[in-house]
Amino acid sequence: MTLRDAAWNAILEQTVRTGRFRLTDLPFKESERSTVRRVCREAEAYSWLQRSSEGSSIWRAGPKAEMLMNLSEEKLRLARE
Repeated sequence: MTLRDAAWNAILEQTVRTGRFRLTDLPFKESERSTVRRVCREAEAYSWLQRSSEGSSIWRAGPKAEMLMNLSEEKLRLARE
C-alpha cells in the first residue's frame, strides 16, 4: 500500500469516527504529513472533506461524506461547528 492509499484510508476512517480532525490526529510521521495534507486537499476537491477557511487546520466531513458515510447526528454537528 502506498502512503497516499494509507492516507485516504486513515482520513476516511477518522472522518467516520470523529467527524473532524487535524493532521496530527492521524497516524503519520512528521515527514509524511506533506503527502497527507495533499491527500486532504484532494479529498476536499472531491467534497469528502471541507474546512471553514483555506488556512484552517481542522478538516471536517464534507458534503459527499455527509451524504454517503452514514455519519451520526453528533458527528455531523461536530463537523459543522
